[in-house]
Amino acid sequence: MTRDEFIAEYCKVSARAIYLSKKARKEGLLSIEDEIDSDRENRRDILEYGLRFMVDGNDASIIRDLLENVIEQEEDKYTRRLMEVKKEALLSMQSGDNMQIIAYKLNSLTDLALTDDPIIRKIIEEADDKGKFSEDEIDALIGGHN
Repeated sequence: MTRDEFIAEYCKVSARAIYLSKKARKEGLLSIEDEIDSDRENRRDILEYGLRFMVDGNDASIIRDLLENVIEQEEDKYTRRLMEVKKEALLSMQSGDNMQIIAYKLNSLTDLALTDDPIIRKIIEEADDKGKFSEDEIDALIGGHN
């Protein structure tokens, strides 16, 4: 996988993670069971594979261990990085992180500037449209550190 292919796939994964996250936060984790792509799950695509464990209510540490075992087998640098992105997206969804936190976590696994990341740009535009982030949102984004 080339860097350009990684970035293209990263954008798709980020958009899917944000969609699933919004749905799970609004309707509950079980609501995304119908969203799981069983063909990709059977091929152990990290996101789809992990979603099944998540909706079944498994503990995050168990899911992390399972996914890391699969990731360890990958030799391609960018594919491995994409798998890490998917793992973090899944674990963030399971922990109930909001879309901004998920987007910034996923972006941190790339070399993209925030302004080059289409998901981050959309979040920034939405924040500008609504006004500034609240203090709670800012604290959440920076981890509560001042």
